[in-house]
Amino acid sequence: MPQLGETVLEGTILKWLKKEGDRVEEDEPLFEISTDKVDTEVPSPAAGIVTKILVPEGETVSVGTDLAEVNGGDGAETPSPDAGAGRATKSGDGSAPAAPAAPSRSAEPKTDAEGQVLSPIVRRLVKEHGVDLSQVTPTGAGGRVTKKDVEKYLAERGPVSGPAPGAKGREEVVPVSHIRKQIAEHMHRSLQVSARAWNMVEVDMENVVRVREQAKASFREREGFGLTYMPFLSRAVCAALLEFPHVNAELRGEELVLRKYVNLGVAVSYDEGLIVPVVKDADAMSLVELGRSIHDLATRARAKQLKPDEVHGGTFTITNPGPFGSEMSVPIINQPESAILAFDAVVKRPVVVEDAIAAHHTVFLSMSWDHRVIDGAMASQFLSKVREHLQTWDFAEDLGS
Repeated sequence: MPQLGETVLEGTILKWLKKEGDRVEEDEPLFEISTDKVDTEVPSPAAGIVTKILVPEGETVSVGTDLAEVNGGDGAETPSPDAGAGRATKSGDGSAPAAPAAPSRSAEPKTDAEGQVLSPIVRRLVKEHGVDLSQVTPTGAGGRVTKKDVEKYLAERGPVSGPAPGAKGREEVVPVSHIRKQIAEHMHRSLQVSARAWNMVEVDMENVVRVREQAKASFREREGFGLTYMPFLSRAVCAALLEFPHVNAELRGEELVLRKYVNLGVAVSYDEGLIVPVVKDADAMSLVELGRSIHDLATRARAKQLKPDEVHGGTFTITNPGPFGSEMSVPIINQPESAILAFDAVVKRPVVVEDAIAAHHTVFLSMSWDHRVIDGAMASQFLSKVREHLQTWDFAEDLGS
């Protein structure tokens, strides 16, 4: 079991991508593993034949546990690197391997009806979604279709009408995914342990909208991605959290941990559900640096390339349902944090400006908070401070850093 991050002590084997008797190449995905909220494929540290699988699917093991034996193919022992997927050894008794036995079912080439060689996870995706492989552009070695190729095709194809292949009637029964189970457990536990309360403020976003409109073209040309509202909000939130440390705190038994830094969690929606990568030391970043970090984490989260440490250690979370059309939300606190902020849709609404009615871009910022740590007055003061920053700061100057 490889050490996939400083905070990772154990992992669950979700699926073996090779069976005993299969050949695996060095750095070819060998198995899928789950650590906390991250599912990832782990490559083989050596090329050879998988002679023995030591840990079955579904079992949770600690870091350093031997997971499999891979024979180098010439009888010589193939060493496993420190962060390898498991043990690579000679054949069972240390002698040279015996002559190959008659091919077994597990050692047969994994092909589709057209003779294409497919990995187990690709075969599963093809079967589950009824994929026509002739429509998929392969990018793997030797023209192989990879998992990412199929996922890209499915994303571009979108949902298909009618029941899924193999489904009958008007209902389809599908298993709950590993990630969905973890989300359910985490959210349910949060409601059980915290005394959740909620409040909201409306923010006039005209200042931010004006700066963003002026800067977004040059920003995209310089940075290679779009300038969203999230970096603006993140800057305002980080500054307010340093001013109101109880909102950034953690209750540990009978002690309250007040932090002088901000590790900002940013909720990201992807095909498996929801994940919260963490921008470490976000309070020390400029608006541009926040934009880069948030974009990088969100991109890798959707590509399932996050490291386990990148979803740990958050002190405060922002969830962003606005792009999906939500105008008001009541989020669940991301334990063991004490509060979570929802950033909903920026919409033009009538506002009063110097006794006159004007159409301005506004947004509702709503926060769920743990009443064991935070009181209503402090929650309101914190949200008011965030609003003040968004409405009055000179973000144009910050964008030039």
